[in-house]
Amino acid sequence: MNSSSRIVIVGAGIIGSTIAFQLTRRHSNVTVIDGAAPGSGATLASYAWINSRDKEPRHYHDLNRRSLDMWSRFARDLDADVGLRWGGEIRWAATESGARELLDHAERLRSWSYPIFELGRHEARALEPGIVMEPFEAAVYCGIEGHVDTQKVVKACLNHVQRAGAELITNDPVASIDVQPESGGKAAANSVTLASGRRLDCDVLVLAAGYETTQLAALAGIELSQQKSPGATIVTEPLSPIFRNVVCMHTPRDLPEPLMNVRQFADGSVMIHGGTHNGSLGDTSDDDAEKLVSEIARFIPSLADARVRQIRRGMRPMPEDGQPVIGFTESVPNLYLALMHSGVTLSALTGEFATIEILDEARIDLLEPYRVERFTH
Repeated sequence: MNSSSRIVIVGAGIIGSTIAFQLTRRHSNVTVIDGAAPGSGATLASYAWINSRDKEPRHYHDLNRRSLDMWSRFARDLDADVGLRWGGEIRWAATESGARELLDHAERLRSWSYPIFELGRHEARALEPGIVMEPFEAAVYCGIEGHVDTQKVVKACLNHVQRAGAELITNDPVASIDVQPESGGKAAANSVTLASGRRLDCDVLVLAAGYETTQLAALAGIELSQQKSPGATIVTEPLSPIFRNVVCMHTPRDLPEPLMNVRQFADGSVMIHGGTHNGSLGDTSDDDAEKLVSEIARFIPSLADARVRQIRRGMRPMPEDGQPVIGFTESVPNLYLALMHSGVTLSALTGEFATIEILDEARIDLLEPYRVERFTH
């Protein structure tokens, strides 16, 4: 593909923005479209924990680990403060059965070269004296994990994209995709028409619009089913630092729900993600948000007076089998899909790998388990 080829990217969340960033670094002719404001959907609501801890099977763990290891370089390439913070995550178990499960999982991760290790009660308290880890049976810590401010990432990507001469179109949803048949039973996506009536011709069409990717793919004749997975996070008013060493904390998974995760932004505001095994608290009412803050204060007393500033809600991208969908489609060979949960962790890798596949016409073998055709073959 040459530099004059017209690449249209639908979606300006963290995945679409990252792909656009990498493409324009190679002087591609890019147009980015979003039906709303950039990064206003799942990217905004994301807990944005960069990790490979609970990612199975092994090939999916390895994909996330590779992207985790790419994040520092990605942030340097952005040449902007994106709120990237390293320091790792701590979690503990409150029951004997929970401790066995926690430590068995950590042992499996170590066999996969993931640097996670056990902490005794005194070690855990010394690491994070501000966390009340009671009841306590065992704890584990992995120091390579981190988190990022997704809004800053999207802004940095799109600032670069626009400086490179690419066009950004926002608040104008895609109304239709013109797909024309070609030889061999295949087709080509030749253009997209926006709700405003504007038509954009393309040589390559990238769909990276999160949950809406299913509806967009259907316009091109591609079936792509997703789970309905609403998510919500709560952001508090700024507070003094709540952690001494780690940057993420997860409450015990063997205590009664809600399950809670906590991180803190550079400005002192705290993000809390929590819910049940069936969904997120905070995605239906403000009362849920207040309840979550009250619950987390049992473990982090410094949050007792925290005030909710914002509730961020979004439908999480979640392919039917929980695994990413990445790559060109067989039936419409110039249509590239990029849909995934763990989009924050995977964005560093996805932007770079998608650019290689699009511009260099390569087929990256590490992405073979994630092609859309696995649902139909």
